[in-house]
Amino acid sequence: MNQGEELRFLILAIQREGNRQLTDALRPLHLTPSQAEVIQVLQQYQPMTLLQLGERLVCETGSPSRLVTSMVDAGWVEKLPNPADGRAVLLRLAPAADVILPALNAVEQQFNASVAALFPEETITHLIKHLWAFAENTPSGRALAQRKDKT
Repeated sequence: MNQGEELRFLILAIQREGNRQLTDALRPLHLTPSQAEVIQVLQQYQPMTLLQLGERLVCETGSPSRLVTSMVDAGWVEKLPNPADGRAVLLRLAPAADVILPALNAVEQQFNASVAALFPEETITHLIKHLWAFAENTPSGRALAQRKDKT
């Protein structure tokens, strides 16, 4: 196995294991990692259109319409008329999502802290820098960059 292949599969393995662990951590809240990401993006940017949401999600490529529809059906997200465009709707968190936000944010903070604890801060800084070189011109990288710029 050459280094490029090893790096590619190592990133895939880490992503899958991280997603499995996050799924386990979110299970008590009855959320998937994708649903949690939608809730967190809406928490930060709501109200927003489906297109705007899709531009900020890493979990979905293309339109997140099926994911959002399932979240509307589950009572996590509400659709509102868009006063700026009668053909579009705005999305915002439903009261049920507002209720679980403190627990969701706590799960996320604990999970992120456990990831950060694996390496010294300097190593994390270098990893982030090098991984951005790979991700920056990708749809997922652009979605993450939009969210990063707001913080």
